[in-house]
Amino acid sequence: QKGMGLILLVLIGFMPVYYAMDIHDQHKAKACREAIVNVKQVLAQANITDAAILKQADKVLESLEGKTSLAEVSEDKRWEVRKEIYALVVALGKLEKTTPEISKAILPLKHVIKSSIEFIPLWVVIGVALSLGVGTTIGYKRIVITVAEKIGKTHLTFGQGAVAEAVTAATILGAVFFHMPVSTTHVLSSGIAGTMAANNSGVQFETCRKILLAWVFTLPASIILSGTLFIVGCMLV
Repeated sequence: QKGMGLILLVLIGFMPVYYAMDIHDQHKAKACREAIVNVKQVLAQANITDAAILKQADKVLESLEGKTSLAEVSEDKRWEVRKEIYALVVALGKLEKTTPEISKAILPLKHVIKSSIEFIPLWVVIGVALSLGVGTTIGYKRIVITVAEKIGKTHLTFGQGAVAEAVTAATILGAVFFHMPVSTTHVLSSGIAGTMAANNSGVQFETCRKILLAWVFTLPASIILSGTLFIVGCMLV
């Protein structure tokens, strides 16, 4: 997810004409328009007269009027239309929290509208999968040694590994269900440390300290790197 997200951020930032909206689906604009019309009908039936949402919906409808594909939107207006759609999606996200009935009616329509600007090209999925596979193939020894030998004071057993993986899978599944951001690396390493502590095997605090420091420094490092790339990108464009 992080790999695909980073690639899409770069593509949208440097090539918004091609990746700001899903221009490859031949019927995406039509589907988006129909979803917005249905949203307005839901609001009317629920006697909701939110002027801001209705105005934003009309703005998007006007931008997509008569268009079947988002590729028909002129290149110089695609970024502006993307912002209009995004603003509508955010507004609908707040609206769906009002009542369960509204949420049930709005949620699928919001997903249709949101898919106009949030999509992942197939080549990005394949590229990230290949990168992860090749990277793991090359650097697997370091991963295995760190996970199996350096977190606990004793070598990781098959039982501990199975328990840590089961806990990791369950945690990630729960995070997906509740839409919570988690890191598989963080969850797995914490699970292994938990099995070591429960088994009275002991934990190597030096390794844990390095992992914690890596977590702490990730945020400022990401901010600095992304800010630098943004400045460089603005200078080049």
